[in-house]
Amino acid sequence: MKAALLPLALLLASGAAQAHSTHDGVRLGCDVRSDYSVRPYRQAFLFSREGSTPAEIGIGGGRLFIDGKEIELGAADHARLREMEGEMKGMVPQIEKVTLEAIEIAFTALTEVARGLSNTPEKTVAGLERSHREMMAEIRSKPMGVFNEDAMAGIIEPIITRFIPDIVGGAVSSALKAAFSGEEATKEFEARIKHMEGELDTRVEARAKKLEPLADALCQRLNHLDSLDDSLEFRLPDGKPLQLLSVDPSRQKH
Repeated sequence: MKAALLPLALLLASGAAQAHSTHDGVRLGCDVRSDYSVRPYRQAFLFSREGSTPAEIGIGGGRLFIDGKEIELGAADHARLREMEGEMKGMVPQIEKVTLEAIEIAFTALTEVARGLSNTPEKTVAGLERSHREMMAEIRSKPMGVFNEDAMAGIIEPIITRFIPDIVGGAVSSALKAAFSGEEATKEFEARIKHMEGELDTRVEARAKKLEPLADALCQRLNHLDSLDDSLEFRLPDGKPLQLLSVDPSRQKH
């Protein structure tokens, strides 16, 4: 089963904000699990997956379509589906707003860390800025990416793979160099770290804190959507519920 943290970019943002912190830090997101990728289609939403049956579930106008065939439902399920549609329509702009702001925060943090620790700061920062632009365009093209771990991971993982080793390597080599170069070099390195932490405090943590209520509101929508999904009376031919998604309460902010 796929598991997509809401959104994965929130982990980047909150992790970057907490990386230097000694207090509880910023906590964002909730754990959304789904076997399906989701996309808006006209006035409906399509849940699709490969290698399992049903392969595609459509919800639109309070109606349910499974692999292209409309399913007969009771009045209560029609009402639940209409409510689910309303939640998903409301989520689309929320997801985009939360995700894009989280990405902005994450790249701001990564850029500051790269400036302070990378062996080649100018090159690394230029690469981060380019990846930032590309990632923003990618996210805008996937408005329901919260449900699709593979799509989100495909955007984020190359950035981690490309830049984190350089930043970590720079930090290690700088620390070793300072350790073997005497007290003055050690103080200089400590000053760089302190400056970087100050920049992160100023430019990242306050923005991440402001993002918390937006992420919480989105998680509340997802919880409600999960409850509606669980309450559907319809069952598949094997007797199982649709189970379009689930939200893990143990992974939510406390």
